Amino acid sequence: MTKHKEKYRFRRRRLWHYAKLSGSSLFTGVILMLFSVIFDLLGPYIVGYIVDSQFELASISPRPELLLYLIAAFVGCVIIASALRYAGSYFLNKTANKVVQYMQKDAFAHVQRLPFRYFDRLPAGSIVSRITNDTKAVRTFFQVVLSQILIALLYCFGILGSLTLIDLRLMGLAMFSMPFIILIVRDYRKKASHYTHEHRRAYGELNGVINEMIQGMPEIQANNREESSKEAFDAINNEVYKQAASMSNLYAYSAYNITQMVQYLMFTLVLILFGYSQFRGINMMPIGHLYVFIDYMTKLFNQVSNGMSRIGDMERSFSAADHIFELLQIPTEQVDHLPRRDKPLSGNVIFEDITFAYDKVPVLKDINFSVAAGERIAFVGATGSGKSTIMNLILGFYQPQEGCIKFDGLDMNTLNRSEILEHMAIVLQEPYLFSGTVHSNIALGDPRISEKESEASLRRVGGGRMLERLPEGINTIVKERGAEFSVGERQLIAFARALVRNPRILILDEATASIDSDTEALIQQGIAALSQGRTTFMIAHRLSTIREAEQIVVLDKGRIVERGDHAKLMEQQGIYYDLYQASTGKEQQIAECF
Repeated sequence: MTKHKEKYRFRRRRLWHYAKLSGSSLFTGVILMLFSVIFDLLGPYIVGYIVDSQFELASISPRPELLLYLIAAFVGCVIIASALRYAGSYFLNKTANKVVQYMQKDAFAHVQRLPFRYFDRLPAGSIVSRITNDTKAVRTFFQVVLSQILIALLYCFGILGSLTLIDLRLMGLAMFSMPFIILIVRDYRKKASHYTHEHRRAYGELNGVINEMIQGMPEIQANNREESSKEAFDAINNEVYKQAASMSNLYAYSAYNITQMVQYLMFTLVLILFGYSQFRGINMMPIGHLYVFIDYMTKLFNQVSNGMSRIGDMERSFSAADHIFELLQIPTEQVDHLPRRDKPLSGNVIFEDITFAYDKVPVLKDINFSVAAGERIAFVGATGSGKSTIMNLILGFYQPQEGCIKFDGLDMNTLNRSEILEHMAIVLQEPYLFSGTVHSNIALGDPRISEKESEASLRRVGGGRMLERLPEGINTIVKERGAEFSVGERQLIAFARALVRNPRILILDEATASIDSDTEALIQQGIAALSQGRTTFMIAHRLSTIREAEQIVVLDKGRIVERGDHAKLMEQQGIYYDLYQASTGKEQQIAECF
């Protein structure tokens, strides 16, 4: 319970923080809504006054000019209330849009500062959902839910206050229904909260299943598993339907039926009392007051029903807000708090006694090596031996539990990481292309890189033939993930992306694993030119591509077991020798097949 209360208080503080950022629009919207309720309640009061003062007393002292004034006042109240309600809705919608804008801005900026390990644990789809779908649910809270519930509360207090001024007996009759309304609202919110949570959970599972099955459809079809996949989908889909049906049943029971039943029972009681007093010759109250009471209570119960219909949306909004705030609470890394040296790196890198583990699972143990500026070093080993982890440590994505990484003799933790990354470039096995053009994918938004430089870099890594094939050359449109380009072409663009930055340190993480032999020959020429005078770290799937490296480090279960150049390691006839023989044998078999 304490944890739940703390969560509620934190959510309330954060929502209020974002509401305040919207400026005066929230306050203005609330004030306009308040006055719209006041004018809306004046209308029935004027009608009641007309009934009592003009119709009942018309035969005694007719005053037609007063009647016209009262009718004009009634029409004016209706028009003013509508205009104020429109203006209030405008300002509340403005608040909602500003709140979502600030939330999305904070969430995206926060995600960019999250540690790299965070993205290993949480799927990208979940992060996207929090920044887009969850903020949309929060917008619904400020845009619809808040206004409906706020209006319902304003009507409740306004009606009770007005009835107190008109006739205390009418206020007493209205208060008679309040305990029933409170019980209904509390019961509805409790059940709506439970059903909303379960429906959201089931819907999340459904999205996960759909996403997984669509991505794995080739495997499903190749293994003839369509029927079993359909059964798994139907099971989750039926659960979603069950929870949605529970919400619909609750809504049908509570939102209108039960409130209308209480409303009509109260009207019945009032009419019985009024009718009985009239039969007994007792003037219980003017008929105009009875009209005002019935009109007010009709408005009140309609607002209660509208407010209850939004409770489910409110619970969904609160759940979405909790998801966003959980994201914003994740500790970030301070990568730019250290002063910049404004001095380019020479490229000297040293690993001293590095030990690293993923979630207490050992990956690297006592790793020591030194790379001189301009030297090429390659890492070889079986899958899971720690090759990619070394690259991630160099890039600063992770921090080792023990040991020290030095650049130009300085501890990495004493350097500004952004400044270090400016002197690095990396090419992955599966490069990612963004929507835009070939040039924008090479420049990555850097205005200092011209189209000519992008084109020159692409040609230098062997992309000349590709450029000649593209209809718009370097300005050819690239769609999402570069699906219209082959694997080799995407890799060439990634190489050009690295080359155009003229890095001091180059990282190639199995960069030639997904390209054909002809393309590899072209890229090797580009790599040879690029690596001259630059420190180059290589992880190679094809060991024939690292023969010219000054250092080759062989990893086994997170430890360095062999090191040296190609000739030295081949003479030792150890692990590297076996891996090289196996690699070249496979390449020869593939070549013979073609």
